[in-house]
This record gives sequence, structure tokens and C-alpha cells, in this order.
Amino acid sequence: MSDIRVSPRVVIEACFDENGVAELAYVYDVALAAGLADQPVRLAIRRLEATGYLRQEGRGRKGRLVLTDSTRAREDANVGYIALAYAQDAGDAPWDGRWRLYTFSIPERNRSERDGLRNALLRLGAAPLAPGVYISPHDLASSLAHETATTTLARYLITAEVVHLGGAGFGDPLATAETLWPAKPLLDAYAPLAEALHAAERLNADPADPAKETATALALAEAFTDALERDPLLPPELRPPDWPPTRLRGEFRDSWAQHRRRNPGLSLFAAYPAD
Repeated sequence: MSDIRVSPRVVIEACFDENGVAELAYVYDVALAAGLADQPVRLAIRRLEATGYLRQEGRGRKGRLVLTDSTRAREDANVGYIALAYAQDAGDAPWDGRWRLYTFSIPERNRSERDGLRNALLRLGAAPLAPGVYISPHDLASSLAHETATTTLARYLITAEVVHLGGAGFGDPLATAETLWPAKPLLDAYAPLAEALHAAERLNADPADPAKETATALALAEAFTDALERDPLLPPELRPPDWPPTRLRGEFRDSWAQHRRRNPGLSLFAAYPAD
């Protein structure tokens, strides 16, 4: 059994095929290979079902899990997010020099809409600039349409584009980026990925244990996902040229390719494309 720990949720998410279906027998087999008992996996399934992430059809090993439509839409957006990261790393998605502003004023009686819009902007990497005003170097319109009700956007959201920001902390674009998106918390977010890559490198030198192979791949996927969820993916023009997350994403892609070649049947490798 592997000494590498992965969460039950990551195991579950890794087992869905391209149609958004995961056979429960397969889920439990992968969990066992990763050193997890059935009970924590069952509890994680119940929690995910309660949040609307998936629905369960049937019971026991003969049942299956199905992603809900809203989850599949979010997963498609996540694939696009990964594609953007690698396009920027390769220099194929240059910044156009424009800052996008997103502002709204939603009355207290519609607090849930206000909170939902604010949380969506933060999830998409926008930074708070002033009360009710958020900023991003990216055009977030299409992503917001997936994250927020169309009626909320139509009634409350105002957008603008600017090429210059003035004020304390706002000088050249790199200084502006450091003010709004400080580097240290993000570098800390990538530290677990660096550790997972070191573990994967040791396994690549001696890939003899199938259970450890599965656990290592799952831990690598979990660290990569956690880092990306906290990364606003600023264009490379807004980070130093030796930006460590760029290097780590490249190392992840190379390591992932080795895992995929050794175990192409694991659905995990379809769930976390890195090509």
C-alpha cells in the first residue's frame, strides 16, 4: 500500500469518463489502489451528491455516478483554464495591454446575487480594486456567463477597459500585478505541486508498484488542481521571466505524460489533460 495520501474526492473526480460517468466498481478499485477504504469514499460521494456535483444511480459496486449538467459545464471551463495556462506558458496568448474592470451595485435584498457574482469574479482570478469593483487582465465575459445567472449579469454588471491605472501601488504593469495579486501566496500554493513532482520523479526511476503508481498520479493531479484553483493565470507579461509556476506546470506536463504512457487505461489521465 502506498504511503502517499490522496483525498477521496480526488479519487472520485478522477474516475469519470468522457461522458461524465464513473462505474462505482471502478471508483472503489482505484480508491483501494490509492490506499483508501470504501467508507470515506462513500461519505465523499454523499457530500458531492448533496452539493449537486453528481448523482448516484444504483447501489454498491454495480451502481454508477453521473456528473450533473452544471458540473459538466464547469469541468469544460476547467479544461479551457488549463489550456489557457499552457498557451500563456508557450507565449501563444500574449496580453493585449488592457485591464478589464467589472463593477456592480446590488441591493441588500438581493444579497445572494451579489455574493454569487463577487465569488464568481474571485474564482476567475479577478482582484478587488475598490468596493464593488474588480479587475482582471483577461476578458471574463464568457466565463462569467457559465458561473453566474444571465439575469444577474444583465441587470447589475458594468464592464470597462483601461490601459493605464494610476495611484499608490500602480506603476508599471508588473508593479500593478504585484499590488493586486501578490506573488508569495501564489508561490506557496505551488509548493505542494513541487513536492508531488519530486515524489513522481522518484517513482519514474522505479515504476514497479502499480498501487504506488496510482497514488502518485492522484497526488500529482490533486496538487496541480489545487494550485490552478488559486492561480489567476496572469499573462507572462505581468510576472517575472523566471516565474516558478511556469516551470512547475511544464514539469507537471512531462511527468503526467510518463504516467499516462505507463497506465493509459486510468480515467484520471482523461480527466486531467495536459497536452
